[in-house]
Amino acid sequence: MGEETDFFRLLGAIGGKAALFPAAGNAARKAVNEIVRAQLIADGTTLDEVRQIRTLLGPAAFAEALDGVPAPKTKGLLSRADPHGPALAQPGDRIKALLALADGSRQPAAPPEKPAKKAASKKAPAGKDAAAKDEPLKDQAAAPAPRKRKITGRAALRVSEER
Repeated sequence: MGEETDFFRLLGAIGGKAALFPAAGNAARKAVNEIVRAQLIADGTTLDEVRQIRTLLGPAAFAEALDGVPAPKTKGLLSRADPHGPALAQPGDRIKALLALADGSRQPAAPPEKPAKKAASKKAPAGKDAAAKDEPLKDQAAAPAPRKRKITGRAALRVSEER
């Protein structure tokens, strides 16, 4: 074939002359649902795109298409649309959450706030005596801890026999 066929243009042309295809009404419904489902489960689909699809189709057709998305795929779509939202176990709950996100009645959850780091409290030394007392502690802290010796050979046999 020398030319590429634009099937979306053909679908638009068929839709413009729907009276020529009265027997294909059910097939058109199935085709629309399959096209929408394929886009919804695609990895790059964002919440904004889901909202645009709902606006294009209308609430009833969008709900019908979303209802046919397999349960594991709705989980992925919901996690992309609302990454900080609650994890819903039931597929019906995920569908309801997606419908609410798509129509704008529910907004995505905000990311959780990170707890503020506590400032380390530093006490000022009381005088010369406090500075003198801290010197030996600083030397001990700087020295590396002695390494534990690994017991091997006969010593290991003696230890295991004693237990």
